[in-house]
Amino acid sequence: MKRKLMTLVLTLALATSMLYGCGGSEPAESAPAAEEETVEEEAVEEEAAEEEAAGETEEAESEGESDASDVSYVDGFYANNGEGDDFMIFFYESSAGDVAYVNDGKEEAFAEYTVEKAQLDDGTEYYVVKVGEATLGYYEEGDDIYLISEDGDIYAAGRLTEEEAEALHSIVTE
Repeated sequence: MKRKLMTLVLTLALATSMLYGCGGSEPAESAPAAEEETVEEEAVEEEAAEEEAAGETEEAESEGESDASDVSYVDGFYANNGEGDDFMIFFYESSAGDVAYVNDGKEEAFAEYTVEKAQLDDGTEYYVVKVGEATLGYYEEGDDIYLISEDGDIYAAGRLTEEEAEALHSIVTE
């Protein structure tokens, strides 16, 4: 999971540095007599831009590594409906903000999330976590944890360590 997040951060850093490093305006057209000189100037400018972009890329990658390295696992829950559908929520925090991975049995998403309170028909309050289009609810009752599908089905769940969450995620996404 951390590898995917680190890859995403590094990709974004590389894309950003390429946008800034390769930006600029088109060279103005020159007179035919000075065309040879302009080609040489363009080559020198292009080399300088590539060197600058490479430097910015290295800097952005090292910043991206430090950003990705401060991501820490907070908590995770897993349930299965016995019919082959897996339900899971993993929470992470970092200096860039909190993110979650949600798999609601149909869709999965990994991004910033929103949490809303809701109530079951019997009055039990629970939290609805929405990440992208994936939505999953949960509540804790003492040591017991329950996941609630978008359809309102309730499943007994288990709390996961970071290692268990990563192992489970790799199995489910294969």
